[in-house]
Amino acid sequence: MGTAIVQNNMNCKCAHFWGAMSLLSVFLTIQAQAIPDPCNGRFEFFDYNSVLDINTPTDWQCENYTDVVGHFIPHPEQGGFTNWRIDTTNGLFPFEGEHFLVLSTGDIRPEPSYAKAWQTITVEAEDKLTGVYFFGTCDYKPYYDFAYIKLIPPPGDLNLSEVNVVQISISDLGDFSSMSGWKRFEYTFDVNQAGTYDLTILVGDYVDAVWDTYFIVDGIVLCHNPPPAGDLSCDCTVDFQDFAFLAKDWLCDCNDPDSYKDPNTNCLLGTDLTGDGPVDINDLQVMSEHWLEGTKE
Repeated sequence: MGTAIVQNNMNCKCAHFWGAMSLLSVFLTIQAQAIPDPCNGRFEFFDYNSVLDINTPTDWQCENYTDVVGHFIPHPEQGGFTNWRIDTTNGLFPFEGEHFLVLSTGDIRPEPSYAKAWQTITVEAEDKLTGVYFFGTCDYKPYYDFAYIKLIPPPGDLNLSEVNVVQISISDLGDFSSMSGWKRFEYTFDVNQAGTYDLTILVGDYVDAVWDTYFIVDGIVLCHNPPPAGDLSCDCTVDFQDFAFLAKDWLCDCNDPDSYKDPNTNCLLGTDLTGDGPVDINDLQVMSEHWLEGTKE
């Protein structure tokens, strides 16, 4: 099995700045603005991997196909995608910034059974981990390919348990299918979960390793002062970016199953803040109650 490992820079002082800034300016920058954790959670930095011919994400350890890209379409020779809910001609574009991370169970030879990216982070009580993901498969049942985002404690740490943030498989979507676009996730840690973990992103084959399955992530950030509700853009605060998402879905019924198949809605991002179905004045009120709350990362 081909394996690609990248250097994991866990001091999270954003090493990309050191060559261009003096120690004093770095100190002032750190004082003025919190450094996002995890490092490079928006996947804007990468290092070329000449062995796999891909761009592996800086600050993450990686195994197998973990590629930083600016655009994605499923590989036409790696299974079927007749039920994909995104336009497979135009493909998927970044949720924010210019790049995102694609994990694939194929796309390199010999085909591995999984792809994984991880880094060590420390969370405190009331921190919120948020971001977006996309899952699509060129496989079919009963080969239940799967993906997850987990926080895994160090071996031997009996005080912490695994934290499942995202878990999805072919059984959630159906054969040769995908989500309709980016879906937001969030997880708030309680006092018993504070500690150090490996933040782990993985896509895996089930039983066989014939057809590709993809897990794509973007905009991962750990909010240290998160707003209670309304942060649809995953930047740890409620502002006009979030209002724009909500306004686009105005009067859309997110309880309608077809709304989650429509790539033109933001229901997967949680624009129905009240959970009652329609995106309306009630959701606008929730957003207004938390306007400019949180700390922008």
